[in-house]
Amino acid sequence: MPKKFEIYSKKILLSTGEFTTEVAIKTKDSVFYGSAPLGLTVGLKEEECSSTNSKSIKKINAIKNILELNQSKFDELVGEICDSQTSTALSLAFMKYQAAIKKIDEKNIFKFIAKQSKIQASSPKIITNLLNGGKHSENRLAFCEFMIIPQGKNTQQNIKIASEIYLDLKNIIKDNLGDDQLYIGREGGFAPLISNVEKAIGLLNKAINKRNKNKCHIAIDVAGNNFAQKKQNEYIYTVNKNKYNSEQLIKYYDYLTKKFPLIKYLEDPLHENDIESWKKMNKLLGKKILIVADDLTNSTLNYIDKYKDCFNACILKVNQATSISKLMESYKFCVKNKIKTIISHRSGEVDSNIISHLASGLASDYIKAGAPARERIVKYNELIRISDQIKK
Repeated sequence: MPKKFEIYSKKILLSTGEFTTEVAIKTKDSVFYGSAPLGLTVGLKEEECSSTNSKSIKKINAIKNILELNQSKFDELVGEICDSQTSTALSLAFMKYQAAIKKIDEKNIFKFIAKQSKIQASSPKIITNLLNGGKHSENRLAFCEFMIIPQGKNTQQNIKIASEIYLDLKNIIKDNLGDDQLYIGREGGFAPLISNVEKAIGLLNKAINKRNKNKCHIAIDVAGNNFAQKKQNEYIYTVNKNKYNSEQLIKYYDYLTKKFPLIKYLEDPLHENDIESWKKMNKLLGKKILIVADDLTNSTLNYIDKYKDCFNACILKVNQATSISKLMESYKFCVKNKIKTIISHRSGEVDSNIISHLASGLASDYIKAGAPARERIVKYNELIRISDQIKK
């Protein structure tokens, strides 16, 4: 451990213009940074993000042997003192510090993650956001994210497919809806002022067929919490101005997957407390598409274990888990139980490529990283660089 070190925090900008926490571990020779993104569609289980408490940072600095701890002990100790955003940032900074001790620089963090986890690194498939609705836009679409999963041979090919479809979608919106409909949503996808989810999926289909027919699947983050209302003993969902109870909504999803066979992924299709309906949906559709849990499980091991009969794929976000150690626990449980893993960004992102290293180092099935444009290219370009190294 270095004789002298300092841990401090500050506020940095998010992609949305808001602020989040960045933490630095400063030694005599280097500075190791960690920062935490922020989501807008926050489930009931997710801890409310609070401002960094300067007293908590002082407490961390006062622990003389803190940099001698392993990742798990460090995360446990920090988690008892700090809020979730600060503990996430500290956990990431400490991982970089630990890697540096092993002579591994930040460009090769994925190798450190793979070695620590005893996993063979591999490149994940990408899930790319192209059209935004719900809370991520100003339109009236009930569903939150309309995405694609390219099916190319490698990372570079998949990102090329995503880029082409993104640009083709822009032209289709321009030609069909007008220049004044090229609004951009919170995650960088287009957000035209439309209200019918089938129209949104239709626009995506057109963009896919323009240059990349049969080269990708469609994925939808429904974000069911956001358009559900509990009335007496049942949930009522409003989609396209129609009211559905849980059973009717599951039938509507079944109809959508038949009308649009490219749909292979539905995330948070129901309210996180509509548990029996989750089980029914997984039983009905789980053999042909991914039923993906996010708000239901909050990247947390005990919820993933408790509700594992409700889904077959799981979103994993570092700031939901609150530390690298807890994220890895959840990841390993998913792998053991044959649950597909999706390392995910947040709608409010930082200028960090760490999730690209996590997804590759852990050999995650997928990575979800927003639109292939603007600030999100930090993640995609790093995936290309990492994939080059994995090939070697």
